[in-house]
Amino acid sequence: MKKSEIFVVKKSEIFLELLVGVTALGALVAGGALFAFSSFVMPALRSVDAHAAITSMQAINVEAPRSALMLPLVGSALTAIAAGIWAAISRPDGWVLAVVGCVGVLASFAVTAIYHVPRNDAFASVSATDAAAWASYEAGWTVWNHVRVALYLLSGIVLAVAAVLPATNAVDTAQ
Repeated sequence: MKKSEIFVVKKSEIFLELLVGVTALGALVAGGALFAFSSFVMPALRSVDAHAAITSMQAINVEAPRSALMLPLVGSALTAIAAGIWAAISRPDGWVLAVVGCVGVLASFAVTAIYHVPRNDAFASVSATDAAAWASYEAGWTVWNHVRVALYLLSGIVLAVAAVLPATNAVDTAQ
């Protein structure tokens, strides 16, 4: 095998690796942003009175869907669908990692769509003086946020490995 033949890769393979890599990046960014909520935003809101916590969280819930956070949340879900299907169809090796990572991203997005969005929408009408509503909302919201953080971060790591694995295998087999 000639040295020039070692690094001959089809364009479609390169695009798939880029798509898997972009999905990994989106998952890691989304997981990092949501980690901020688990690690200091929700604890900070727990440290203030219920009125301040409720009005702050209601304001956050109005702003979040309009923010740049939607790009990695929605973008990684869309690229996960494409990358997962493409990898399952076209990749002879390493497709399992890509598909597992993509399923993890979609599971995290599902937690957002099925749990957080309806809960946030319902919380919009809560009275700012309802301390019991805040306590109930905060406890469940935070637990499920931890779940989606873990899913996004683990999926991002798996996808990052899946993105570079074919290149490392090609170099290993060429030697």
